[in-house]
Amino acid sequence: MNDSLTNRQIVFIIFGVLIGYGIMGLPKNVAETAGTAGWFSVLVATAITVIFAYMITYLSYVHKNKIIYEYSEILTGKIVTYVFMGIYICYYFIVFAMLTRISSETIKLTILLKTPIWAVCLFFLFVVYYALIKRLRVIARICEIYGIIIIIAAVMIHISLFTQGKLINIRPFFVVEDLPLYLKSTLNMIFPFLGIEILTIIPFTKKNNKRIFKYTALMVMFIGVFYIMVVESCISVIGVDEIVHYDDALYATIRRVDIPAFQFIRRLDGIFLIAWIMAIFCTMTIWAYGAIVLLSKLFKKVNFNVLSFIVVFFAFIVSQMPTTYGQVKKVLEYMSYYGLLVMGIIPSILFFITKVGKYDQKN
Repeated sequence: MNDSLTNRQIVFIIFGVLIGYGIMGLPKNVAETAGTAGWFSVLVATAITVIFAYMITYLSYVHKNKIIYEYSEILTGKIVTYVFMGIYICYYFIVFAMLTRISSETIKLTILLKTPIWAVCLFFLFVVYYALIKRLRVIARICEIYGIIIIIAAVMIHISLFTQGKLINIRPFFVVEDLPLYLKSTLNMIFPFLGIEILTIIPFTKKNNKRIFKYTALMVMFIGVFYIMVVESCISVIGVDEIVHYDDALYATIRRVDIPAFQFIRRLDGIFLIAWIMAIFCTMTIWAYGAIVLLSKLFKKVNFNVLSFIVVFFAFIVSQMPTTYGQVKKVLEYMSYYGLLVMGIIPSILFFITKVGKYDQKN
């Protein structure tokens, strides 16, 4: 089956996989590590992510109609490829399971106080499974539709937050003496960009993806600006000293704001939760799809829908293993470090082999 996508669909998949649960605690993380000048660290992290995105895009562009399993086998051989695939499959699967759990925890704490966690997880997984068996093109269309709704809702919400914030809360904008601190905190700011590696399992074609470099770079830059808008709007309302006490800093900020002048958007938290649930649905589906696609390359005789069911079933079991919210956060924190391997190190190895072996000239 041909799973090639248009440039627009690919960039909305990037948006869908990045804008998910991680955005909830982003203002707290930025405030903790870089204070009111955290925007600069996010900006540097965006620039670094554009470089990673370029390398991953380049690999898929040079090795047209292939995903990482196929071009890695050409570049490194079967044994190394199996090692790489094992790393990617574990990564996608564990993040998928933990995102399902922590998103369910957040929903239980905010709107479904008496609903068991397992029931919320099960509901999410049923919906994700239905999307998975419709394959990549349907997932891409969902990301397009949801992505546009999320962007419109987010712009409206954060402009509203700025109208209620105070300029003094986001000052000083930059302190030259703290430049080493800002650069050091850049490493933490790269974590919200984890997910760009999903491009490794999307095949590119000559017909549809001629300008894909421009599209992926612009989307990563847009997401960087989007993150800065989220962080600055939240800090302008709560202040950098107080926001560090909230794990769900974004939701805590939105709940504080009441806009009497606009009755239809007076309760911003309701609009936010709808948009956020759309975002995490896209995120979970894409992570699960990454694991299933790579598994389907290793188990070619197993039907894709059966593999999808197996992955979703085991994700439900794994998602119930942590006993506390803190344990889930700890696992995701470890997976963030793991993510640097799959987003940066492995694509860099394959990129340099492609360059040194001049595979870009052969294809």
